[in-house]
Order: sequence, then C-alpha cells, then structure tokens
Amino acid sequence: MLVLTEQAIEAIRNIVEDSELGPNGGLRISGANGSNGEGALEFELATEAQPGDHVVQDGGTTVFLDEAAARDLDGKTLDVHAHGDHFHFSIEDADEAAETG
Repeated sequence: MLVLTEQAIEAIRNIVEDSELGPNGGLRISGANGSNGEGALEFELATEAQPGDHVVQDGGTTVFLDEAAARDLDGKTLDVHAHGDHFHFSIEDADEAAETG
C-alpha cells in the first residue's frame, strides 16, 4: 500500500480544502502510458473515488488510486515538496524513504 509522508498529508489536505471538493474529495492518481511507451502517473483532484479505485486515507487526507497506480505504487512512499506556488511530488521505495526520513 502507498505510504504518505507528513509533508504529503499536509500539502494534499490543503490543496483539497482550498479546492472545495467536499467531504469525499481527494487527490486521484491514475496510471497512464507515457509517450515513450513506459508507464506514467497522472495526478488530479477528484470529488470522490471512481469504481475500482483503492482509497488511501491518512491524517485527514484521501488519495484515490486506480488499479494501475495501486499496483505501481504498492510499497512506495509519496512525498511532496513546495516550490513557490506549486508542488513537486516524489515517489520512493518505502525502505529508502524510511532511511532518509
């Protein structure tokens, strides 16, 4: 299952609250095919889970993962770094994140 860092929890919660998505809203991560044929991830805000989504809830934050994202992110850690008016998401193996965190 995907693990969220404290920074990710806070940033996602603030983004969702600012977007006024309602009580069931969250960040949705879906798998997509990149232009080079490799898998890519897409991030978007969603008012609720889609059928088949895996739901990760932590610290008042909700993340929806479609089947591809849930498979690709299993055992990973999602972190967020603020850069001025936007955020950069990073994904690491859970073991590596624990060592550096």
